[in-house]
Parts: sequence; structure tokens; C-alpha cells
Amino acid sequence: MSPLLLTVFLCALVACLFKFMRSRPPMFPPVTSRTHHRSGPPRLPVVGGYLHLLAYNYRYTYKGLVTMSARYKSPVLGMYVGSDPTVITTDFASTRELLLKPEFQGRPDLYGARLRSFNELLGLFFVEGSFWAEQRRFSLRHLRDYGFGRRFAKLEAAVEDEIRTLMEVIRNPVGSEKVRNRVEWLLELVRGTRGEVRQVLLPDVLYAGFTNLLLETLTGERLPRGRHHTLRSLSRAVRMFQRHVEPSGGLLNIAPWLRHLAPRASGYRGFVAGNDGVLDFIQEELLSRQLSSFDPEVMRGFIDVYWSEMLRRGAGGAGGGDDKFTEKQLTMVLLDLVFPSATVPPVTVAMALAYLVRHPEKAERAHQEIVAVVGRGRLPTLDDRPCLPYTEAIVREVLRLETNTVLSVTHRCTEDTVFRGYFIPKGTLLIPNIWAANRDPTVFEKGDQFVPERFIEPRTGMLKKKDESMAFGLGEPPHSTASVQVQPGRRLCAGETFSRQNMFLFLGALLQNFVFDLGDDGYLPSEDDMVPGILVTPKSFWLRVTERP
Repeated sequence: MSPLLLTVFLCALVACLFKFMRSRPPMFPPVTSRTHHRSGPPRLPVVGGYLHLLAYNYRYTYKGLVTMSARYKSPVLGMYVGSDPTVITTDFASTRELLLKPEFQGRPDLYGARLRSFNELLGLFFVEGSFWAEQRRFSLRHLRDYGFGRRFAKLEAAVEDEIRTLMEVIRNPVGSEKVRNRVEWLLELVRGTRGEVRQVLLPDVLYAGFTNLLLETLTGERLPRGRHHTLRSLSRAVRMFQRHVEPSGGLLNIAPWLRHLAPRASGYRGFVAGNDGVLDFIQEELLSRQLSSFDPEVMRGFIDVYWSEMLRRGAGGAGGGDDKFTEKQLTMVLLDLVFPSATVPPVTVAMALAYLVRHPEKAERAHQEIVAVVGRGRLPTLDDRPCLPYTEAIVREVLRLETNTVLSVTHRCTEDTVFRGYFIPKGTLLIPNIWAANRDPTVFEKGDQFVPERFIEPRTGMLKKKDESMAFGLGEPPHSTASVQVQPGRRLCAGETFSRQNMFLFLGALLQNFVFDLGDDGYLPSEDDMVPGILVTPKSFWLRVTERP
């Protein structure tokens, strides 16, 4: 090739590449810098603007998005993530509108979503349309019958039993266990012999109790203390999965072929290992055990109800009949219930204790409130909840500050629409930065500080009725007793009421009976030292525990 032709070819190639980097849908959200207008982060082949995002904060991309938003003076960002046009919101108002807009309630067909579920789109998190609506409606309606969203005496008794078990583990970690290998895992969670000041490992010591309560709703049974090590293994698998999924999607979804070149660095190996660990638990501890004793005349929990519906529709266990109610779909519904329930409530209670160690005067205020209302002769119950506003305010404040699902689950635009003056074409990905919205200073004064009092009415001392934070998405209020219906445009977390109730009861009981302080190593988690992933969680940490007289 002659030098002239080579020069022309290279110039044309550069021009095409430059045009590709600047290409965007018409009227797509612009990003305005201080000096001139841009069309957003440059679109590179394969990765789009993802590397540009990582340059802002590769470890905590949700923080990087806030920095990007401030630089370009726009709370609504437009960029490409891989080959997909993507809109990201970073303030309270735009995030709220995104979460409630009916056209924004779809889910993208991502590699990771299929990888976790037999190469199909199943479960509740990553499906959309009528299939999602029917599965969510059926699941919520019947989970409520076993306490997942409303008062249920059997579950409340189970909560008290799990709290008492936790307190006994703290007081006497060995207990009556005789088998050495079952004692060792308890001693890993609690340090100190009788008569010494105990130290507990958080959030690890909380995982078994909270997970057992989910099992109560699913099967009508819980694992005894001697088998809590099984629940701890489940929590490890859940955390492994969550920590290998980047909240904005990650390279595994953008370029799945990277799993062959860099299985560890791409997150593929940890993703698969964690997911397989949870699937094994579901198959062995839930489905096999539950279905081997299935009796169509006795519905012990949600699994029995779902299986009964499968049989009624002719699906049986072989995958025939109704293709909406199958064993695979049941497995993935259970997976979508286990993942958040086994992590968010224990992590929230653990972080509440960490904040209260930093603010002992707030811990003492909560303790005095509990003693004044409940006393010391019994544990707090849900009947006490309206009379313990400060304890409830602590839970709300920790959920606001420590938003676990920082970027929610990626949404997809289901039809061409307009959003805050911008044109959003069908198929656009949508990422709400809930972490940033929950700290928006225009809504939450001193939004980066731990201030439970923001949820208390100054004049009455009672809990404010309205909670603006979005820790569980948006939809019906947390105390709603309305009939369960799937509202268009609302992907509210199904386990909100269940989680809030149990977090309140666990935290209330711990503050009633114990004083918490720094562990011997002096370490407490901070927002700059969290473990990133689709759920942002703290590293395990030790706290000293002294029983109140």
C-alpha cells in the first residue's frame, strides 16, 4: 500500500473512531463541564465509558458517579456501559422519579443474570413484564401468610427464640454442644471465657439467627443451634457472590469472554463459586428436605404452597405443564429471597452497633427508652415498636447511611419515553444511585452524619410518619397493611417489612441487655473501608460486649 493510501486509511479510521466515541442517541442526557459542553464520557469500543467511570473511583463506583456528577454539574448522567446507552441518576429527585416511572421497570438481559440461573432469566430480580408481575404477586401473597410482610404469631415466637439463642451464644459460646467441630465455629465468633469480657465478631454472629427466620417462612422449620455452622457457610457463599458483582454491571457483563482469559480478575470464579454454594444449600437444605415430606394437606411454608401450585398447574417436578411455575423457577425465587435476607438485616444491625460505639450517648438514650417501655423482665416485641421511636429511628438512619444495594439492580427502559427533559430510547439501561440519593443534602441535612434524631418529631418526640430514604426502593410504605398488589412502576423490595421488623427486634434486645464497645484491635468499619460489590458490606469486626446489670 502506498504511503498516500495508508495515510488516507488511517485518517478515515481515526475519523470513524472519533465519530463512534461521540455518538449518542438524540436528546440523550448531556453532561456539561465548567468550560464547555460535552456529550458525556467517550464511548470506547467494547467497554463504552466504563473505564472512564472506573477512573473516578474504581473501587467504589457509586462514589465515582457522584464525583462525575459534580464535575459536569448534572445529576443525570448519560454514557455507554459496554454497548448499551445508560442513564444514571445521582440526586434524590431524579432517582425517585426513575424508580417510580412505569417505563423504567424492565430488566436487561445480562450475562450475569443468566449465568446464575441455568442460562435462563428466572426468579424475581432479573425478570420483567407479566411473568415478573405474576411471580411477585403470587410470592408476596403467600409469603405474607407465614409472616413475610405482616404480623404472624408463630414467626414472632421464632424471632424471640432466635434472639434468646443469640444472647446465649454471647454469654456461653460452648453451651451444651458436645461435638468438638461444632464448638470450634462458635468460638470463632465469640471470644472470652466465663467471667471475662466477651468479644463478638460482627456481623458474622448475627447471620444464623436472621437466616433461620427466613427458613421459618419458607419451610415452617429452623435449623437448631448445633447446625448453625451450616447457616454460616451459606452466609459465606452469599457474601462471595455479592462481592464479585460490580454494582454498575462490571466487565463480566460487558465482555463475558474475559472469563476465559482472567477468571479471577473478571469476578467470574467468585461469582460462580458463591452462586453454586447458595444453590447447593437451596437444593439440599430446602427443596430435597422439604419435598421429601411434602403433604398436600399440610402447608408448612412457602415452598409447600409453591410446589402445590406447580402440581395444580400440571408442572410436577419434571418441568412439564405450566412453564411459569417450575422447579427451576422455584429455585431462583428462593435464591432471590435468600440473597438479601441473609445479608442486609444482619449487616444493618452490625453497623448500627458500630455507629453506637462511636456515639455511646445515643446507645444509652435507646437503652433508657427500652427500659422505660419494656423493662428488663422480657424482650421487646412488635407491640412495643410504636412506643420505641428512638430505637426505630436508629434502624432508619443506618439503612439510610449504609445503603447496601448502592446502585439498586439495573433497570431497563421498556419503551421510548422522556425523562426530565431528555429523550430515553427503548432498551436504555438505567442505574439509580440510591447511596447518593440517601445522602442528598437538599433532603437530608448533614446527610453524611449519623443523626437518628432526624426521624424524630421535635415537639412530640414521636417517630415521623414519613421516611424519605430509599433503602428498599420505592412503593408501599413499610407499615402498610394494604392488600398485596404489584403496582406499575414500583420495584419495591419484597422483604422490607420482614427485614425492618426483625432488625428492630434484634437491635432492641441487644441494646436492652448489653453494652458494646471497641474490640481489642480498636477497629471499626468506615465508609472508606467497606467491601465493594453488588451489596456493599463491612469487613468483619470485633466488639466488646458487657452484660448490663
